[in-house]
Amino acid sequence: MSKKNIFNKKISNLVISITKRIESFFNFLNYFIFNKKKYSSFWKKSPDKIIFIVSAVMVFIFIAYFLLPSFYDKNEVKKQLKSQILKKYNLEVKLVKDLKYGLFPMPHFYIEQAQIEYENKSISTSNYTRFYISSKNNLNFNEIILNDIIFFETEFNIDKSNFSFFSDLSKINALNKNIKFYKNKLFYLDQNRDVVFFSDVKKIDYIYHEKSQNLIESKLNIFNLPVKLKSKHNIADKVVNTEIDLNTLRLKIENNLKYYEDNLEGVIELNYINKNQKIKYNIKNDKIILNSLDRKFSGEINIKPFFLLLNLNLQNMGIKKIFANNSILINFLKSEIIYNKNLNGKIKIKIDGINDMNHIDQIIFDIQLDEGLISISNLNFIFKNSTIFNFNNVSMINNDNKLMFTGDVEITFKNIQNLYSHFQIIRNYRKNIKRINSNFIFNFDDELFQFNDLKITGIDQKISDQYINKFNSEKNDIFNKVIFRNTVKDFFKTISSD
Repeated sequence: MSKKNIFNKKISNLVISITKRIESFFNFLNYFIFNKKKYSSFWKKSPDKIIFIVSAVMVFIFIAYFLLPSFYDKNEVKKQLKSQILKKYNLEVKLVKDLKYGLFPMPHFYIEQAQIEYENKSISTSNYTRFYISSKNNLNFNEIILNDIIFFETEFNIDKSNFSFFSDLSKINALNKNIKFYKNKLFYLDQNRDVVFFSDVKKIDYIYHEKSQNLIESKLNIFNLPVKLKSKHNIADKVVNTEIDLNTLRLKIENNLKYYEDNLEGVIELNYINKNQKIKYNIKNDKIILNSLDRKFSGEINIKPFFLLLNLNLQNMGIKKIFANNSILINFLKSEIIYNKNLNGKIKIKIDGINDMNHIDQIIFDIQLDEGLISISNLNFIFKNSTIFNFNNVSMINNDNKLMFTGDVEITFKNIQNLYSHFQIIRNYRKNIKRINSNFIFNFDDELFQFNDLKITGIDQKISDQYINKFNSEKNDIFNKVIFRNTVKDFFKTISSD
């Protein structure tokens, strides 16, 4: 196309735009003339017609001034926007489609299909983007000053090589300039570009204040768990303070981080169910070292490849509170966080002192996380210093937000006479039993146990099967103390019937 034709096309578009505005003005004038009787009384009563005329002229000039950017060369505006975004935010943005100008809620240019590039990769596509501009120099044609940017409906495709995009964006020195992302989706990809996990991100606001105090506010879902995040980044002091709220878990996490050239260190404060725990950590060479200030918690996290190793030493715990339906642990187990296939690790737990179980002094067990599968092993405790309970090969299943545990249990009697005395078992039912083995299914939400393949040393298998059928059919709540005592008595009565 020749330069003459391009010039004629621009002039034609400008004339059409001006014609539309003139036509709009005369339409308003016709409406006023048609309704002149309605406005004549106002006009006659007006103390000063000049004030009205001057005001009308001022309003017209005011609106015309703010409409001036609509006549700018959009290609030139694109170049300036891309240049200023790169300079102020260190972001490369591709503006694919044509720019348009909007006046409300504030003067801005907007576009469809804006793409962000980071580390030479396209990491996001936004369906709609607004670039808010300053109106101080509208008379300087084709020269704009960019203020804030808002990206709408952005799809992020992030991997480990560019995940730092979000933290790097918080390090920008852009006084009173903000970047916001609304209604977003984040896909985290592995090295084969397969989706590892997906998250809905309602908003991410980057707010740049004075004295290098940058603020990040975000609302997102992590494995269907609603999370609120607020972070303050002091660039000068190299300090990041972060607050994370997980309301459904009744958990609040505060993180105070200091970063250096080769490592990071900080303190995490956990606030849950009116309790507080502080954990120190150090990050260096793809490894995180964790230690609680009260020495009840320690661990390591290897990032590449990811593996979690934790040790928890708890004291004077209330089992009923820990395993209550609305407790933080149960909400955590029912969430999808620990069922991720890329999560591997081992958690060793030791509980000394059970407040609501007087005859059990200590419980020890391990939790194994293996590519979305969760198992419990080496779970053992001693009841009244006479009976040893061992649970092994226990698998945890979350089925339609209901927890189920399946596994094997072995009960060994060190001194069964103590057990008989505790439950007041009559002498006729006191068999000299050494061991009981069975597998089980425990429905946590319904508080129901079901046993299968019960084996009792010295007892005929038919009698064992008879008891199991009876127990499973009755579906008693054995967590009720009275029902539990009666169940134990009935057990020894049944197996003594031979």
